[in-house]
Amino acid sequence: MRNMEFNEGYRVFNDITRAEKRSNRLVVLSLAFMFVCFLCCTYVVHRVNESAKNNFYLLDSGQKLATVRVKDYKRAIDILCEGHVGIFHELFFGLEPDLGFIKKNIEGKALFMVDRSGMRLYNRLVDQDYYEDIAKSGYSIELEKDSIIIDYSSYPFRFRFIGKQKIERDGETEYRNLVTTGYLMETKSTPNNLNGLKIVRFDVLDNRDLRK
Repeated sequence: MRNMEFNEGYRVFNDITRAEKRSNRLVVLSLAFMFVCFLCCTYVVHRVNESAKNNFYLLDSGQKLATVRVKDYKRAIDILCEGHVGIFHELFFGLEPDLGFIKKNIEGKALFMVDRSGMRLYNRLVDQDYYEDIAKSGYSIELEKDSIIIDYSSYPFRFRFIGKQKIERDGETEYRNLVTTGYLMETKSTPNNLNGLKIVRFDVLDNRDLRK
């Protein structure tokens, strides 16, 4: 009888021991699985962050205009500065015979990208009825960029824009030279200027008609 009780107790003890061992293995496996998941999540987050760092966006009035993948910070600054200058000139000098369209592009977008030097030029052209003449005559002006040269050796960064205005008028095409200069300064990003750059001391150096 005692042997039977002893054997029964021994079996119960073994069952408990085996159950504890299974529980311990389950805990260890669970911890190992959680650790592996943690490592995987950390790796994925790291890759996503690295990818986000290398994705560079050019923005205008909340709209993503271009996405450029870069790894070099200096190259990113170069892309941003060139994009800012190019977009500003397109908005300011690319015109259609529609006063509403012109005001939307210049007053609603371009003037947020430049300091008061751009506002002075715009007001001067308004006083000269330049935009009204475009709207009444029914011709459009398309901007053609040749090059944007930016000097990064000193701050603020001086730039020179070289291009042409293609003028469609009465079925004929004319060209006008466009060379401008100014400086680029960093500024706080705002809803109207997400690029965080501003053109200062803007000036038109040449805007003469080109001979055919």
